[in-house]
Amino acid sequence: MKTLFLGGLAARVAPRILGKMQEKLDDTSVLADLGDTQRLIPALAEAEIVVGHIWRPDFPPAPRLKLLQAATAGIDMIDVPSLPRGLTVCNVFGHEPAIAEYVMMMTLALTLRLFETVTSFRAGSWAAHQPAGGSPHGEILGKTLGIIGYGRIGRDVARRAVGFGCKVIAANRSPIADKGDAAEIYPLAELDRMLPQCDAVLVAAGLGPETRGLLDARRLSLMKPTALLINIGRAAIVDEEALYRALKDNRLGGAALDVWWQHWDPAQPDGPPSRFPFHELPNVLMTPHCSGFTDGTAGRRWGELAGNLDRYLRGEPLINVVMTT
Repeated sequence: MKTLFLGGLAARVAPRILGKMQEKLDDTSVLADLGDTQRLIPALAEAEIVVGHIWRPDFPPAPRLKLLQAATAGIDMIDVPSLPRGLTVCNVFGHEPAIAEYVMMMTLALTLRLFETVTSFRAGSWAAHQPAGGSPHGEILGKTLGIIGYGRIGRDVARRAVGFGCKVIAANRSPIADKGDAAEIYPLAELDRMLPQCDAVLVAAGLGPETRGLLDARRLSLMKPTALLINIGRAAIVDEEALYRALKDNRLGGAALDVWWQHWDPAQPDGPPSRFPFHELPNVLMTPHCSGFTDGTAGRRWGELAGNLDRYLRGEPLINVVMTT
């Protein structure tokens, strides 16, 4: 049984995954460079298991492949139509607590005008001080948080937000039997009803045909002019130019963005994340897709992935099955 750790991410974490396994993989190989066709062709021809989150239409045949274990939660970099038949695709989680903490941190920082206040006071200004004539900052008690995509991350955020005294409502593309901490859950088709109620909107959905471009200029205009937008899902769910214009013209209160329309590329490590200068807007907090990147996430994620490989070797049912082809 041959196992291939394919792509840069899988190559980097292969030793940690193998170190957490209880069973032994007899024949493993690592290929970080997807463009190395001299190695890719024979590796895919023989592999029964591939660990990696990328599958391209131009990949060579993989006639023996039975398990594609993504090293990420998102599978939007896997070209499903080109996958071999008879294949099981699984993903992996473990990032929910870290991202939920990030969401609450950003919501509080924007609402309390934390960075603006700290920066101005460091520069010697008492402008935020009440006796000096400063205006009060906000608080999240009693505010309504709308969550688009009520999956694992959405539920973790909801639990924390309710603890802060927020009301949580959500929209999801599939029916939800257990509302958890959400007061109400809308079908995705009724998102227009949810948005005007929200003081903050969290984008936590996966990218697919139903969600690509979901928050366009019209839907952004339905939000309160004081509302916040936090995106930890996928950038393409939100219209890039429409969001920039709304923030620049103060038709939205602010945004925290951890996902971007232009991805990091090792060939251009300092390339911009967007076609628009979000970094010039004072009401935007920007991070480089790192909200879930913690030691805790790594321990949970690679342990879960190793456990799934153990299950496969033992012939046990797999967890986190996304599809079979």
